[in-house]
Amino acid sequence: IALPTGYVQACRALMIAASVLGLPAIFLLITVLPCIRMGHEPGAAKYRRSQLGGILIILLAMCGVVATIWFPVCAHRETTIMSFGYSLYTGWIGSALCLFGGCVIVCCSGDAQTFGENRFYYASGSSSPTHAKSAHV
Repeated sequence: IALPTGYVQACRALMIAASVLGLPAIFLLITVLPCIRMGHEPGAAKYRRSQLGGILIILLAMCGVVATIWFPVCAHRETTIMSFGYSLYTGWIGSALCLFGGCVIVCCSGDAQTFGENRFYYASGSSSPTHAKSAHV
């Protein structure tokens, strides 16, 4: 059965866009981890990266949702295919989990003023209030 090439190309472009959005989103979210410090950056910079990474994950999920819903609907209308295989269900589940994860990241990252507070690190030399040994950890 020959599928209409317009739907296939559009859904392929959406899934490629989702893949391209995923790489910088994961990179941004990795740099927000408490174990990673980039110089003496304020907590607001990490907060902005966290928000941007969460928004990119949500955009990635929306591209996946549109592609995995639009393709079977249009292909069924044109060719009356009833079975699409497990990859379609995997796309739905993956898109739903990315949408949920992106919403959690955006909603639960706190506010910009307190994003970097109460984080402790180990350093050699003098003791400071944020040093782990002086924080009674």
